[in-house]
Amino acid sequence: MLIELDDQKGKLRQESLAFKDRMSQLNSIASKWAAKRDEMNRATEGLIDKAKEFKKLRDESNKNVAQSKKKRDESNEKISQLYAKIDDIRKTHNLTRERSIRDLHGEIDHLEFRQQTEILSLDKEKQLVNKIAALQAEFKARKEQLEKNEELRKLLDEAQALRDQAISYHDHVIKFAKLAQEYHDQMIGAFKEADQTRAEADAAQKEFLKAQ
Repeated sequence: MLIELDDQKGKLRQESLAFKDRMSQLNSIASKWAAKRDEMNRATEGLIDKAKEFKKLRDESNKNVAQSKKKRDESNEKISQLYAKIDDIRKTHNLTRERSIRDLHGEIDHLEFRQQTEILSLDKEKQLVNKIAALQAEFKARKEQLEKNEELRKLLDEAQALRDQAISYHDHVIKFAKLAQEYHDQMIGAFKEADQTRAEADAAQKEFLKAQ
């Protein structure tokens, strides 16, 4: 009887030790998955913060695009008004019967916008560049002709200064639009990466619960 009790006691001790070993292994595994989960959660938070910063920069760039567009359009409107005034004076003094300088300016702006925004074949691109060059030459000749009149010369100088401003604002539009797109792409990339790390954190949490 005592021998049997000793045997049972020995078996229970072995089972207890095996159970402790298993518990130790499971705790170690749980600890590993908990560390992985916490690491992925921290990474997710960091990526979301980064994405929010990119969003802020994108929104600021879009705001700058809108402001630059407004200033560019205001300058172009003033230019149009000046050229209208120039054409009225030109007609009053019968300085020329050719196409108005206002129309020339409008056509040049339209074609330059096409050149910047449309995807053209090499032949069409060359044709467009040649047409713009011809119109610019005509505009320059007309401007020189009108500048012989002192009043018109002052108005043309004012229009040129405004055109330089408009070009500068347009360059800002392009610059900030490009930045906005870059920040938008980086924001989307950071959010996607955060989704991946969040999924890894969720998977680690499941393994942690299993081990517990």
